Amino acid sequence: MSRADWKRGRFSATEETERIDRGLRAWQRHMGDVISWWRFSHLRSVSHDIYDEGDAGGLAYDGPWPVPVLHATHVEKGDQESDRGFYTVDTLDVTASFDQVQKTGITQADIHHDRYLRDRIAYDGRLFRITQMSILGQIRRADVLVSITAVEVKPDEITADSVFAQYIPAQGAGER
Repeated sequence: MSRADWKRGRFSATEETERIDRGLRAWQRHMGDVISWWRFSHLRSVSHDIYDEGDAGGLAYDGPWPVPVLHATHVEKGDQESDRGFYTVDTLDVTASFDQVQKTGITQADIHHDRYLRDRIAYDGRLFRITQMSILGQIRRADVLVSITAVEVKPDEITADSVFAQYIPAQGAGER
């Protein structure tokens, strides 16, 4: 008879995690996609005290970094005003290996403390604001998969950020 804490499998948790990461990279190479990621720079950004927008130099971002992802779903909702006067925006749902996301500088603590909320990602020619990140899988506290949910940033919201000028349509070209 053996005790529960003495039981061990053939592979350690570290070996299992490495094998999973290797398998995820192989899947991404053949079937995955790539997003561009900008990290918000708290040190270099100058924000307006009241409106939390770029002021005298604007908001600063580091990047972009190409991030290989397992799956990205861009849902186009179109421009329709609602009864409340808000316009709808596109959404983006991404599933990625935590190992790949970590290369942008995101840590587990950043995810748990929402330090990604000012980061931006680009996909399919559109710029998105990250609204949520969730850990989908762990092996002994080692994160394996990450889910990212983002909403589109409209061109009138990024006029002060010169880093994203390529996502502002030319005058008279329309928003899309």
